[in-house]
Amino acid sequence: MQIDIMSFTRRGIELSAKIRECLYSCGKGYEVCLYTKYGRYQEISDAEIQTEWILEHNRANGKNPVYVKESIYDWMRARFEQNRNGKKTAVIWIGACGIAVRAMAPSLRDKLTDIPVLVVDEAGQFVIPVLSGHYGGANELAGLLAKRIDAVPVITTATDVNHAFAVDVFAKENGLFIQNKEEIAGISSKILDGKKIMIMTGGRVEGEIPKSVLISDITTCEENPPQKWSVKKEQDHISMPDVVISARYPVKNIPKSQVIDEQVDVKTHTDPLWLIPRTIILGMGCKKGKSCEEIGQFVLETLEQEQISIQAVTALATIDLKKEEPGFLEFVKKYGLDFLTYPKEVLKEVPGTFSGSAFVSQTVGVDNVCERAALAAACRKEDKEKIKQPGCGSEGKEKSYMQQNCDSRENQKKMLVQGRLLLKKKAKDGMTLAIAEREWSVRFDET
Repeated sequence: MQIDIMSFTRRGIELSAKIRECLYSCGKGYEVCLYTKYGRYQEISDAEIQTEWILEHNRANGKNPVYVKESIYDWMRARFEQNRNGKKTAVIWIGACGIAVRAMAPSLRDKLTDIPVLVVDEAGQFVIPVLSGHYGGANELAGLLAKRIDAVPVITTATDVNHAFAVDVFAKENGLFIQNKEEIAGISSKILDGKKIMIMTGGRVEGEIPKSVLISDITTCEENPPQKWSVKKEQDHISMPDVVISARYPVKNIPKSQVIDEQVDVKTHTDPLWLIPRTIILGMGCKKGKSCEEIGQFVLETLEQEQISIQAVTALATIDLKKEEPGFLEFVKKYGLDFLTYPKEVLKEVPGTFSGSAFVSQTVGVDNVCERAALAAACRKEDKEKIKQPGCGSEGKEKSYMQQNCDSRENQKKMLVQGRLLLKKKAKDGMTLAIAEREWSVRFDET
């Protein structure tokens, strides 16, 4: 994360240098830049720049503060835009809260894209997270900084004050994409009212579950819709899910036949908060020359049919013969996906029953590319690395590629069972597509 510190006075510049040194020493890998609107700083002569007070704040990384000529509104807007373009950015404002609020007001959009903004008084007595306390991490940064400079963190968010479970923090810590952020406030309000929320998830649950949270599993089935809803009884209390953690769309207008207890009024239940794990692998094969547009249309229409969010897709996998395919390269770049390619020897030894093709086998050396590649990529990361390593032990030709890369058949099997096919081979216009899901989990930290 890049942290930009803005000051307005000589005293503010000195404090910004102290903060920079503290942030560097905490070991978080922050990139810290100093800025100032102190008019006198612009006028300082070369001789004065060598004075002790300038040198003092310069010791941390050898860079003087940058004098900001544009307005504070334009300067702050640039930080917001930088963050929204993928460069994680936070601002520490040394000065009055009111000025900071006015400077950032024109750039505010929503809690998931707004940057963390902290205000520190010139005396360094208080650290106040004024924006993006939860999701952006301003509260956490405020606590860290306050300890380092011996200040008081002024935390005002209700869930923090009440030491309650915060669903947006939970989502961030688990790398979950928040689809319908407008539901967050209602869930937080429910928790603060002393009520429990129901979280339905298709992954493993780790850590200590907060007392305010009930967990229910998603029941998957082959027929449509792909998810069945179930309610969980806790004594005499029946609840529908408040949060769904899944790569698939939460089912709307829940049929009565899929509700365990007929007494549940599904009509009055609002849509749950949908948290999306990045667990989906696209396995693909294609004829030479397929464009990014053709690949994209095929993928997106298939995901829509399967009720899977594009936000859940983490990688595209294929045979290594296609590692330079322009359409694939452009597609993964467009959607920010990993591009994984495997030699035919690896694909051949992926266990399972696949939709084989004699033509494909004759052409590329393996009977199926998309299904095998999707499952190969769906194994655990550490196992995947093992597959890519050169052969170990004997290099005898009688041993298979996979046997040369593991100690035993048991280990070999362990390498490749982590994942499942959600969609078998689908073909269209010289392209094939299969969809797999990695094994995944969510973790609750102590609250």
